[in-house]
Amino acid sequence: MRGQISIEFSILLLAALLAVLIASVWPGLYGLAETGKVSSMSLAHATVTKMKQNIEMVFSGDVGTRKTVYIKCPPGNWTASGKELKFYRPNYFNISTNCSASIIMGNTPININKTKVITVYIEKINNTHVNVTITQ
Repeated sequence: MRGQISIEFSILLLAALLAVLIASVWPGLYGLAETGKVSSMSLAHATVTKMKQNIEMVFSGDVGTRKTVYIKCPPGNWTASGKELKFYRPNYFNISTNCSASIIMGNTPININKTKVITVYIEKINNTHVNVTITQ
């Protein structure tokens, strides 16, 4: 019985080895630039999802409902047209979503130069429109 290890420890050891292997092989296979591009797209998708959820939440409230939201945002451009909210970065990604409310966004496109936390002010103007203001 000396020198034996438990099955749980074996599985834990193999999982740790696999995690290290994946973490070191992925950038090697696809390049660090591609890995950065994928992580930027993932953050962009999460950003658009959070923005949409908060717009829908404010829109479900009474006229005059306001909300301030802080969102970590990768570099890109925000635009809104009617009920469509769009976040894109040329040659990288183009993410759009449809909301229940018509979105009014000031001077579009709003350009975000680098990854940062943006402040978003959302206000329900009437029963069909929501005003969205993004500050950096």
